[in-house]
Amino acid sequence: MDIVESIAKVLAIGLLLGAGLPALFAVGLRWYADGSGTVHEDGTVSAPNPILKYLGMVLFAIVALVIVTGILWITRQTIYYYTDVKIFPFGYK
Repeated sequence: MDIVESIAKVLAIGLLLGAGLPALFAVGLRWYADGSGTVHEDGTVSAPNPILKYLGMVLFAIVALVIVTGILWITRQTIYYYTDVKIFPFGYK
């Protein structure tokens, strides 16, 4: 059962990060675009919504933070080897 459990964990993380981050980025992009004022086809103008723009920026920041954390996690051994700095408190050989 350990193998099946491990496979399930890897699958869950893969779905979360593999499909979740692009979806989060897409939602942030949509909110950011909806937060800007637009001109419709009939000539009417909709007012900008700054709350949606800020929510979009927050989602962009979350996605960027996850990407930077992933890169640092992958390179943690190299960073520790060359600089003797432990970025994370665990995961070193």
